[in-house]
Amino acid sequence: MSADITEQYQRYFAVDMQYRHGSNNQQIGKARREYTLKIVGRFGMTIPLIIAWLYGMSKAQALVHLNKLVQQELLEVVPTHRSPDERVYILSRSGALYAEELTGIPIYFRSTSQPELRVNLNTLYHDLIMQFIILLGMPQSSTGSTHSQDIWSGFITDIEVRRLSKAGHWRNVDAIVQESDGSITAVEMEHSFKQLPTRKNILLQYLQDLNNGHYRKVMLFSQKVEVLNDMKRINFNIMEFLLATKSAERITEQDAAKLQQTLVYRTKYCEEIRQRFYG
Repeated sequence: MSADITEQYQRYFAVDMQYRHGSNNQQIGKARREYTLKIVGRFGMTIPLIIAWLYGMSKAQALVHLNKLVQQELLEVVPTHRSPDERVYILSRSGALYAEELTGIPIYFRSTSQPELRVNLNTLYHDLIMQFIILLGMPQSSTGSTHSQDIWSGFITDIEVRRLSKAGHWRNVDAIVQESDGSITAVEMEHSFKQLPTRKNILLQYLQDLNNGHYRKVMLFSQKVEVLNDMKRINFNIMEFLLATKSAERITEQDAAKLQQTLVYRTKYCEEIRQRFYG
């Protein structure tokens, strides 16, 4: 693997992001407060829907939990119709300092009198679904909750990926994870169908990053099986084109085989994503 970026991965993978349910109310309250602040610190926000699912509680209980953190001046609430809960919760300045202490990594806080300016509302749905996917793959311990898939042991969020990357040097993937076997995988969420030229450029970027050792595999998620199936079909057609073209974009048989082997279409989770965020 190349040393310029990947050598920095471990500091993010090493952050303890496994939720451990306590044995009494005091332990449970402390564990939830700290874990929620870690989540908001690393992903930039969260919503009651995700918190309720994560801790195995009702939506009303999730609201109580989050609003208590607002009262403690650790979080701020931003009303928005673009969220499935009509609101998102973000860090306050004191919350950012606490999250940084808990994670041991820099948590950047942009001071503004308008908290909504610290949230990218244009990508909000996409970013919330990515938060759900990443947390879904982490091993967790929560009474009454059996959601853990234990797919990976650590992750780098979209915010963190963008801080690591150098403009134009690689594709800013939605997340990077360390799977249980230690392999490094890029994770992408696809909402909609993309045009062929866009898909071609993405494939070439994947190939470049794979060859540079930034990750060894690309795991693709969506709320629709049709989107992933269409992507798989188009990607195959593009590879056939890139094998035959005489232009500078031409790829080798080895390149095509690498892409075929490393692109993983995770149709298993489409229905769960659709029901939780679009149901």
